[in-house]
Amino acid sequence: MRCTRLEARRMLSHINENQQPQMVDISEKAVSDRRAVAEALIELPPVFQAYVQGGDLFLKKGPVVQTAIIAGTMAVKRTAEVIPFCHPLPITSCRFETDIESQESGLRIRLRCEVKTCDRTGVEMESLHGVAIAALTIYDMAKALSPHIVIREVRLLAKSGGKKTLGQYPLYGLVLTGGQSQRMGQAKALLDYYGEPHAQYLYNLLAQSCEQVFLSAQPNQWQGTPLADLPTLPDILPQIGPIAGILTALRAYPQVNWLVVACDLPYLTTETLAPLLHHYREDVVATCYHHPQEGFPEPLCAIYTPQALPVFEAAYAEGIYCPVKILQRSPCQRIAPPQPTITANINTPEEYHEALHHVRRP
Repeated sequence: MRCTRLEARRMLSHINENQQPQMVDISEKAVSDRRAVAEALIELPPVFQAYVQGGDLFLKKGPVVQTAIIAGTMAVKRTAEVIPFCHPLPITSCRFETDIESQESGLRIRLRCEVKTCDRTGVEMESLHGVAIAALTIYDMAKALSPHIVIREVRLLAKSGGKKTLGQYPLYGLVLTGGQSQRMGQAKALLDYYGEPHAQYLYNLLAQSCEQVFLSAQPNQWQGTPLADLPTLPDILPQIGPIAGILTALRAYPQVNWLVVACDLPYLTTETLAPLLHHYREDVVATCYHHPQEGFPEPLCAIYTPQALPVFEAAYAEGIYCPVKILQRSPCQRIAPPQPTITANINTPEEYHEALHHVRRP
């Protein structure tokens, strides 16, 4: 069921009951340490390569990167003056990391801005504002030498703090829906166990614990279906199974924890996911259930840490595409599932009807 436009406006946190804009009330939120990291890429043509000295770019206006860091830091502290509904926050730390890469096409400058506070709301806008202004400062100082400068990929890399954080990293959710469902004969993501498409059910389930949730799918896979409006990370790798979706997510957001579930697991609930969250360890590649029948780690109901990215990249380069094999040779936190059916995946019409009998049984 879709909301009317008026109902949707009423649900917006920046719109009050009189349809007037307002700042979100954060007075009931708990004060906690919060952190955000944002990144920007700036590409410059080859003419700039002659001006690189000691990790900076020296032009007539002065040291470009150093000036950009100063401008970005000033921008972080004044974010609430620029973006209407941002709360003024006490910035406890603002740190830039920079890297200048020489390429055939010229130079690429990578800027990262990490911002910290201890308050009731996060600093993602501060970190984004900081790298954006730093990138614009580079553009301004360099444009006299060449107009062919491109600012790319201003994006948030990580956000932590508040209730949807595990360890030092935020928790994101990923529902794997990119399979072809050949044995089932119909899309498993659209099967109805709980009164809605199962991928929608899993999306809502993960949203209870995760800051952001995405469907992993092939490009345009769910266009024209009830899943069309859900946030999606299209696979950037060939159709080689679940590793394509997992690796796509790890590459897109490398500084977060990923709670990954497959769309063919019908028995997942808040209670059955709770042990994963409770036993999470940040010093391993993944926290996962131990498959009770086969004795292997279950990779499609697991929490992956940022350590998983280089592990999966190395496996992919070696031609190892099976997530089970990847976890078997990696340090993992394995836990026993509270119910043996949690890791049961449903692949055929017969298994689907059997599962319906159990999930809908009074």
